[in-house]
Amino acid sequence: MEVFECTHKGELELGNKTISCAILSNGRRIITQTALFDAFDRPRKGEKRLEGFPSIIGAKNLLPFISDELKEVVTPVNYYQQNGKVTSGYDANLIPLICDLYLEANDHNALLDSQLKIVTQAGILVRALARVGIAALIDEATGYQYDRENNALQTILKAYISEEYLKWQARFPRKYYQEIYRLYDWEFDPQSMKHTPYLGRFTNEYVYDYLPEGVLDELRVKNPKNSKGVRTKKHHQYLTGDIGLPHLEKHITKLITVMELSDNPEQFKNNFKRIFDTSNQLEMKL
Repeated sequence: MEVFECTHKGELELGNKTISCAILSNGRRIITQTALFDAFDRPRKGEKRLEGFPSIIGAKNLLPFISDELKEVVTPVNYYQQNGKVTSGYDANLIPLICDLYLEANDHNALLDSQLKIVTQAGILVRALARVGIAALIDEATGYQYDRENNALQTILKAYISEEYLKWQARFPRKYYQEIYRLYDWEFDPQSMKHTPYLGRFTNEYVYDYLPEGVLDELRVKNPKNSKGVRTKKHHQYLTGDIGLPHLEKHITKLITVMELSDNPEQFKNNFKRIFDTSNQLEMKL
């Protein structure tokens, strides 16, 4: 089973619906399985009569109107959520293709009475997609897309990502953990959030210890262990967004490269010493 990384996530206002969507590491635009049914005002559960098709297009009377293009995108796509769990979604092109299917079936008077409500919703979605499409084309033709990204993106982000969520966003990519497990020849379970306790020591030694002098000590003061010996938050939650986090992310990216070039822990330690020179560390504020 191929599983992709989710690089971007958000919500799209489409007609009278809010659609959860994402972009994967292969560039594919995805909607969640729930979003597909929400878009057409349909419950997710339903009688699935055509094998391999979601219930919304699973009725036998729709089979003559299922295009080859629809067949190509109807298979669920697996990807990692930000919490590390694997979930499934559909290619976003499935929405307009389903709209086309129902509108064509309606033109041929092939729909059941119970399916007419979906035709109404399909019409709403098609009109909404047309408006979004012409706006995107004009933005691209005029170059406004670049100004739009600078001026409007933050407003859009704030609309669906709360400040509290941003604080808890993962800063260590899955690749970081995969490489550590590979170096030490440990079995890596991508669906598990539990890691060996040694990872904390490794991260302190090869990440936080290489931040500017005094930063780790201050992080320990700001983020002390509780009575059970556990920190309730992650150190990176106390780093500033303008200097601290960018520095951390650059360091992690460089560290992952060093791990990729190493075959075992000993080789990694030697490579790490050659690459990371504490005298070249940049100052960073908390």
